[in-house]
Amino acid sequence: MELYIRKADLAVGNILVVANQSKETIFIAARDKENPFLIKLYNRLNTLIGEIKLKNNFLKIYSIEINGVERATINALPMIDLKYVYLSKVNWNVIGNLVISKYHVTKGGKEILQVQPTILSQGHPGLELSFKNLDDGPMGTLLAIFLNKYIKLPTLAPKTDLDNLNLKSKVSYLNNFKNKCN
Repeated sequence: MELYIRKADLAVGNILVVANQSKETIFIAARDKENPFLIKLYNRLNTLIGEIKLKNNFLKIYSIEINGVERATINALPMIDLKYVYLSKVNWNVIGNLVISKYHVTKGGKEILQVQPTILSQGHPGLELSFKNLDDGPMGTLLAIFLNKYIKLPTLAPKTDLDNLNLKSKVSYLNNFKNKCN
């Protein structure tokens, strides 16, 4: 099963629409305005099915809850090692290039989810989420939204070339980041 998210919604919006190939809405994600680390996931019927929230501010532990039950924890935002994240409780490993959102999620050596950048209709950039099992959809969707929204670039020395990170420096938020470093 493939799901798609527009990058523009991830960058600036508080509401994200997650659609399938037929452009039917599968999930709607909402970020709380007062607590930006709280992301809620709703189904088509506007029923809350999952959320990711900050569990411990001091240790930077995040919790993924599905149907009110904590299913996974992320122990820290990956600020230094941008190629690996581990989700405890469900024993998921996220491996790949988290900065450009090209990674895969495995459990017990078997791939569960693959995330990669794509071009959507009308030329809009987006994310493609490919699931092996539909039951992993809510948690995998929350994880992809969270990693894309809150991944942090390591502190770069002045005049560091962003091309070495395989990023396009023409993206507006990277231009602002580059200008602050100079």
